[in-house]
Amino acid sequence: METRPSTNRPKFWTALQPTIVRVYKVAGLVALTAILVGLLSFLVVNVFYFFDHTWVRPVVLSPTHHKVVEASTQLADAKLRAAQIETERVEIDAALAQIEREIASDDRFLAEVGTTADKPTTNDAWMLHREVEKAKLDKENALGRKVPLNQRLESLKLRKADQEALVKRLEASPYLKAVNNKVVLAFVPYQNLRNVKIGTKLYGCAWGLVACSNVGKVTGVLEGEVDNVHPHDESIQRGVMVEIDVSTSAAGERVLFAGGKPLFLF
Repeated sequence: METRPSTNRPKFWTALQPTIVRVYKVAGLVALTAILVGLLSFLVVNVFYFFDHTWVRPVVLSPTHHKVVEASTQLADAKLRAAQIETERVEIDAALAQIEREIASDDRFLAEVGTTADKPTTNDAWMLHREVEKAKLDKENALGRKVPLNQRLESLKLRKADQEALVKRLEASPYLKAVNNKVVLAFVPYQNLRNVKIGTKLYGCAWGLVACSNVGKVTGVLEGEVDNVHPHDESIQRGVMVEIDVSTSAAGERVLFAGGKPLFLF
């Protein structure tokens, strides 16, 4: 007796096929939509950063930050060199003062002796003549030593001026503000500096360029050129640091925007 094949399974798959097709269509549509959204976002971000001049990069500085350590080390080295130059200048001044005393002593001796030793006839006169000649020679030698010392002194004056200027430049480094305490600054490239002033509001975004809100403001502009990387293309940018007053969460953001929301309504 033959057993009839069950027709439940073919009927089940036949009923399920339209659902599977719809699921595939929905999945394909979702994937295509995601690709289009991603491509659109990529284009929007690239176009935005090509024209935008409002971005700033928060920088959290602590005493152990490598830039802070580097700046403080450079300043300490520059001050040490300045101190060494000053020490050398003092030594040269002391040597010149000693030479002046020797010359003055020789001049007094020669003035007191006068011409009495010009034509010696006795042993004592010859001894005196010898002392006079020795005093003259010592005076000439002392005058000869003054020339290179004065040249070194002039060179030291120039070196000291250059070193003091270097110390002032290093002291103006914004990184030194974090030598003793943690501070939050922001890097501003030169092309964006016209949009950043004291009191300018800063905005942070939760998702790229949208869901933005006010997170703080600029409180000061610091002197001294620094460099940092662009938040989008990672290119090296030159600019300055500004002091900012922002929330703790905003201090850790990759980028903030000055003056308003990057996409205005979002």
